Amino acid sequence: MKTKSMTLGLMMALLMTGATFAQQNSGNTSSGTTNMVGKESKTEFDNQNKKGAAAVSAVSATSSKLSSADQSLMMEVAKGGMMQLMVSRIAAQQASSPEVRQFAQAEVDEQTGLSAKLQEIASAKGVTLPSEPDAETQTMVTKLQGMSGASLDKMYIQESGVKGHEKLDKVMSKVESSASDASLKGIGKAAHPLVKTHLKVAQQINGKM
Repeated sequence: MKTKSMTLGLMMALLMTGATFAQQNSGNTSSGTTNMVGKESKTEFDNQNKKGAAAVSAVSATSSKLSSADQSLMMEVAKGGMMQLMVSRIAAQQASSPEVRQFAQAEVDEQTGLSAKLQEIASAKGVTLPSEPDAETQTMVTKLQGMSGASLDKMYIQESGVKGHEKLDKVMSKVESSASDASLKGIGKAAHPLVKTHLKVAQQINGKM
């Protein structure tokens, strides 16, 4: 009886250890998700994205006219955002890494919200934003569409995740420091923290590749 009891105890211990190990090492591959995005937990990453989206949504659109300098800044934000949105849509669907897909989807969500707010502000001020991608954006979109697997993941993270966010980081810094219009400056202050977060996380993912 003692031997049988010890055997049952050992089996239960092994089962529990196996379950714990599986939980710790599972990326939830059945659902195509991972518990980490870069070095951030998925929960923390999601929370930062929600906070950023709420900040952008809360910016008020005023009807005061933009100066030519502010119009140029708005166009820079719109151009960079459109590129990020278009290439991230592709990566969210076609990336092979669950981590890259999650990052790309967060970027799609961010840029969709930012684009909607920019359009709201532009409409209030009588400004027409670009409706079509520029040549640089179209070239990258075409290139990504022809890729797959790890090569797509790597290009997306390096070109959009890192380099794209480095450009957006500079643009948002310029908006915060130079824009005279309250709505446009508000966009810079609201969106810049999440741009910095996405740049950091992209650098972390890139470091794993």
